[in-house]
Amino acid sequence: MPLDRRSLFGLAGLVGLAAAGRTSGASAQPEAGPGPPMVAPDGGYAAVPLARPLVRATAIQTALLNVAPASREADLRRNLAHVLDQIDAVFNYFGQKDLLAIHAQALHGWDKWTKRELELIALRVPGPQSEAICARAKQYGCWIAFGGYLVAPDWPGHVIDAMFLASPEGRIEATHWKATTQRAQRAGVDYFVTHVVDVLDAYVERYGADAVLPVARTPIGNIAMSSVFREPELYRALAMKGAEIFIRSGLGGYTEADGELISRVNRAYTLYVSNALSPGNPRYFPDNGTLGNTAIYGLRGERLAAAREHETAVSATLDMAGRRQGGLIPDLSWDLYAPVYAQYRSRFTPNTYATRVPETLEEASRLVASRRRWKE
Repeated sequence: MPLDRRSLFGLAGLVGLAAAGRTSGASAQPEAGPGPPMVAPDGGYAAVPLARPLVRATAIQTALLNVAPASREADLRRNLAHVLDQIDAVFNYFGQKDLLAIHAQALHGWDKWTKRELELIALRVPGPQSEAICARAKQYGCWIAFGGYLVAPDWPGHVIDAMFLASPEGRIEATHWKATTQRAQRAGVDYFVTHVVDVLDAYVERYGADAVLPVARTPIGNIAMSSVFREPELYRALAMKGAEIFIRSGLGGYTEADGELISRVNRAYTLYVSNALSPGNPRYFPDNGTLGNTAIYGLRGERLAAAREHETAVSATLDMAGRRQGGLIPDLSWDLYAPVYAQYRSRFTPNTYATRVPETLEEASRLVASRRRWKE
């Protein structure tokens, strides 16, 4: 299943606002501004027509099963088989669905790997995992969101944190890199995985500014995928670009209040997917302190469905036609905030891994510290 660069890096559906349908809002042409048009000045946003008014969505909460470098081939096959089995279980017990979401570490777990170890474990697209999940999407006629660490020929030396969207036609229609992450959270260790901000200039040069925060415009709604937490500005920006459904994955830092708030203030549906109780991993407790609470949130931040700590799936029906009836981007008093944002500088400079990618957690910590702007 060959992929062109546009589909691999999530640019499908972002080409030409005029080619896509428009939600409510005046028909005035966007005013000229810096960079490509990404936010419509009339409050509307680009979208394709909905295939159906109601979207049946399921979030699957699987265990976190780590892949050991010494047994990586067997462990990767085990994890893939488990993910496929749980996809089958959804359609065996939960009826027909339009959208499934699986957490970003279901295929390889998480461990304190070195970069070289992770490169051996990471996904290739196309590869056995993406091909098998795409085949399930085609078999069941649904969209499937999943994630993992990616090694891509266009980015030698990098391991990319990404989420993927498989279509009912059996293709990867979007790959959304994780835009950023919380750095310097633990003394002496940081992660060497690459995010958009770590290679920002090169990323923009290759794919354009619009691809930095991508929105996949599909017949079941405008979808944005990310595992970023504690950064509501990211989801605000995606909503300004027309995101209607957030698919969020995370293994630490998520709270119910976060899921509720992001949906409520952006008037978006959220599928938040966490990991279940995970026994059998060496050097880890079955309960890692942040498990469970997979949930689907409605437009007012209400929990439409939620899980506890065990492997399970939660489902809800998303009224996408109703969402589109008042289809405007978030309304905020930007004129008040713009002067402050214009002066703000983040704690660390971007492009940290543009010229050198660290090999270990400790080396990553030292490199990140060298990019600090703030006083410590």
